[in-house]
Amino acid sequence: MGENDMGLRKMITKSTSIHRFVSATVIMLGFTLATASTALAQQAVMIEVETQDTHTPITNATVELQSPLLPRPVTRPVTAAGSQIFPQLSPGPYTITVTAPGYYPRRVTIRLKPRQAQRLIVELAPVEPLKAEITVRASSERLDETQVSSETTLDQHGLRALPMARRTHLPDVISALVPSAVMSHDNFVHLRGNELSLNTFINGVSFFDNPHQLFTPGMSPDVIQSVNVVTGGFPAEFGNRFGGILDIVTKSGFDLNNHGSVSLGAGTHLRHNASAEYGGTVGDFGYYLFASGFQSDRFLNPPEPNELHDQGKGLRSFVQLDYKPGERNAFHFLVMAGGTNFQIPDTLEQAERGRDFFQENRAQTGIFTWDHVVSANGLLRTSLYGRLAQAKLLPTTDPFSIQARSLRADITLGAKSDYTQSIGRRHLLKLGVDTTWLRLREDFLFDPRQHDIELPAFAFRGRNTGGQVSLYAQDQLRLFDHFTANVGLRYDQYSLVTSEAQLSPRLNLAYYIPRTASVIHFAYNRFFMPPPIENLLLSSLLGVDGRPVRPMRSHHFEVGLSQLLGHRLRVQINTYIRKDRDAFETTELADVRHFVPTNFARGKAYGAELSVELHEIERLGLSGYFNYSAARAFFFGPVSGGFSDEMLDVGQRVLPAFDQIHTGRAGITWRHRRSGLWTTWALEYGSGTPLEAQTDERVSSDASKQAGRSDGTHPLFERLPQHLIANIYVGIDLFRRERHRVSLQFSVENITNRVFAIAKESEFTPRQFSPPRFFSGSIKIHF
Repeated sequence: MGENDMGLRKMITKSTSIHRFVSATVIMLGFTLATASTALAQQAVMIEVETQDTHTPITNATVELQSPLLPRPVTRPVTAAGSQIFPQLSPGPYTITVTAPGYYPRRVTIRLKPRQAQRLIVELAPVEPLKAEITVRASSERLDETQVSSETTLDQHGLRALPMARRTHLPDVISALVPSAVMSHDNFVHLRGNELSLNTFINGVSFFDNPHQLFTPGMSPDVIQSVNVVTGGFPAEFGNRFGGILDIVTKSGFDLNNHGSVSLGAGTHLRHNASAEYGGTVGDFGYYLFASGFQSDRFLNPPEPNELHDQGKGLRSFVQLDYKPGERNAFHFLVMAGGTNFQIPDTLEQAERGRDFFQENRAQTGIFTWDHVVSANGLLRTSLYGRLAQAKLLPTTDPFSIQARSLRADITLGAKSDYTQSIGRRHLLKLGVDTTWLRLREDFLFDPRQHDIELPAFAFRGRNTGGQVSLYAQDQLRLFDHFTANVGLRYDQYSLVTSEAQLSPRLNLAYYIPRTASVIHFAYNRFFMPPPIENLLLSSLLGVDGRPVRPMRSHHFEVGLSQLLGHRLRVQINTYIRKDRDAFETTELADVRHFVPTNFARGKAYGAELSVELHEIERLGLSGYFNYSAARAFFFGPVSGGFSDEMLDVGQRVLPAFDQIHTGRAGITWRHRRSGLWTTWALEYGSGTPLEAQTDERVSSDASKQAGRSDGTHPLFERLPQHLIANIYVGIDLFRRERHRVSLQFSVENITNRVFAIAKESEFTPRQFSPPRFFSGSIKIHF
């Protein structure tokens, strides 16, 4: 790249189509503010009571709601239309009992997922005159006959089973508990063949920022009340990224009910943690406060088995204030802030030269939400949100290494509103709009010094403003008994370094077979994925042939089966295939852990997943899980946008660094309820990722003969070794009947101390290695 070209392109200015985006944003904001007088509760149950034979409303019925999440049962009569709504609920299990004079009672057990508005039609049978006994019919919560998505729901109990040090970062939690999750270079977590997989929805609001610790401080998993990880069958309300939607509901003072805790953890490799939380209520007001600090001598995956220059530490804080003046309204204000400081790991040679790159990440987030119940059948929610994220790479002080310095500051502002309406017996309609405004700032200085690389020294200063407007409509309808369809349409208008739009249909179907307790589901989804905002301007500047990074467009198909065996064993099988245009990958600039997005002309991913869950056998105190996935992912040339360190021919295939064919996880937990003692044994298996991004299936005849192949060919797609690691967690809960409870935990991760090469991103970057054996312990005091 010549100096004149660099000078002409130093500043990336606003897109000429930004006026279209601004106009659309003004219109959508007007709609949002016009509807802000009514807003949707986080979770709700909408109940309609009718007769079993004629399906006419029963107007004198009474509904009782029970749950361990409620301080006491809630009982309400139905309206004149035979309906009732229970808004502002927390995710978790609920038992609903419906009674009416002259009818047998009915009891239904459900489990509310994060941000779910669940509609129930409860049919009551009239009492037969010749029968004197009263019967109660119950349904199981362990198989959702309307589930049209592939998803994994994690609550506080599942999160707390992990060691305190392993639940410091949200991606580490996902890698341990979600099927198909693959750990790769730089602590990235990949789901279903996606490079930047995780998309966090915090109380219904999503941000473009990447949650991995290399890019942002992230949020603490300890503030999560429940999270639903959706990997397939996406309703139209979800957009932007689709490897794994993390639909998160955070804790509130109404959940903790004037309780709190203090936790302290310590471990080898300086894996020390401390946190404190407290939540309570004062009349109609609720408050929840959280703060944590952590450090580690192994912050990122290092390029040596024994980490060098790899220390990191961070602080996080979280505040949520709630005001519920009545059953029909609620106001929520969330503020979250965090910062991390960490060293960039070195190879032995780099450490001997004195290379000492250092990075600082900062982020502040605010979300204001107003909830209002319109009627027993209508709900709507409006949120205003914002985030400031900053990452600063400080230069090395040694005179020999490649030099780099950067500052990235991204501002996000937005408004979102959606309305949910139950219509008749068959429809649950949801309409929504989401507007996001982005301002990107990127400063980058690069100097290869005496190193022989193709990228010359340059200084870059980029600024750009744009955003996205999204509209969506979806309907969950019962076409007939036991058949559920979630159909929707989403429109996205994106304007930043490019201006593009797409209309995306979503079709998700589920059929329940009562006789065999089975649910079969099918999904076709069209995706529109804007490029990652991290270093987007820099990548567009360095783009091959001047082409900027473009949104990725995909067709996704999925077929799955959920099967209940007995009362405790649930089996899920899913198969999927996805075809991409302008597929994403990240490319590292000269081994300084500075990643920029890259487009390949095409991409393809397909696989199959098996998940088995054993609910606790109370008599034995045993529960367990088994997850297995077989998957492939490919990119095809040429490079169609952004920076790349290699050129590809048309149709030339390359394996991404996260293409692990076989991934498995299993665990079994034993719990002694009388003493509070519990232990978990867990296994994690991976067949190995590609040795590096490789671009052909065959090598030369000489290499084949050296490998012992008589036909003169040899597969070039070599892989890093497979691995199997075992973990054990032991804990005990003391004084469980007292207010001041104590929980102790001791963990050994990677018992055999098997350190293996976890990834090699390209031929220009060194291998990265897995964690060694970790010992850790923690104490948590509840009050």
